[in-house]
Amino acid sequence: MPFARNGDFATWYEIEGDGPPLVMYHGLTGTGNRWRDTGHVAGLRDRFTLLLLDARGHGRSSKPHDPALCTRRQRAADVIAVLDAEGIDRACYWGHSLGGMVGFTLGHDFPDRVAGLVLTGYNPAPMPPAEQEEVASWIAGLQGGMESFVSGYEAAHGALDPVTRAKWLDNDHLALVASMEAWVAGSDGSQARELPAIAAPTLLLVGTEEPFFDSVRAAAETMPDARFVPLDGFDHYQTFVRADAALPHAVPFLEQAAAPFIG
Repeated sequence: MPFARNGDFATWYEIEGDGPPLVMYHGLTGTGNRWRDTGHVAGLRDRFTLLLLDARGHGRSSKPHDPALCTRRQRAADVIAVLDAEGIDRACYWGHSLGGMVGFTLGHDFPDRVAGLVLTGYNPAPMPPAEQEEVASWIAGLQGGMESFVSGYEAAHGALDPVTRAKWLDNDHLALVASMEAWVAGSDGSQARELPAIAAPTLLLVGTEEPFFDSVRAAAETMPDARFVPLDGFDHYQTFVRADAALPHAVPFLEQAAAPFIG
């Protein structure tokens, strides 16, 4: 259960499984352990060496309260720090939501370190006004602490399952505010402009009930080597927790992406 340092900040991670390296980066409010809760680890550990990170601002990693210390490029550098700590030159990557933002950034900023990307639950296009308003409401809810935030989310989206609810309540609310404010600031269109330069094979798994479904499909068409796969009837949450639906697409893709650099 080591830490990797990127300047003054530490990223906690753990390793499980055997095979080519695969970094797993969760979404806002989560930790690396959420990949276990959802069944992803069980479905991947016999094929890949999994590096399960706690994102900056989450879990056991450093928790800055300044959004200037939570940018997508700093998060991507955190991932590289983990690879460096383990002596890994190149790895595949799977990221959801916040992890999707980091994955696109890795593909652009560190092309020599990324063998393949699986990205879910994230739109690299500029954040539309309606989504900005929703995130602003989350930030407002967080100002009152995690209980206020969770109650507001459930009022809008329905009750969370008990395990997820408990894990959300365990967060540092000010670190989440910083993460969300940095997310909004980074959703300025810069990632959309970077897409044509991302050469790594990329699998975009997108639920048809995501509000940005069509936008991500359009984004895939601007990338050199991207596959767009819809998950019928899935919303943002289901796209993450339904490993049974994602793994049949992701596993063969990742095995193919990893093949050229396996000893």
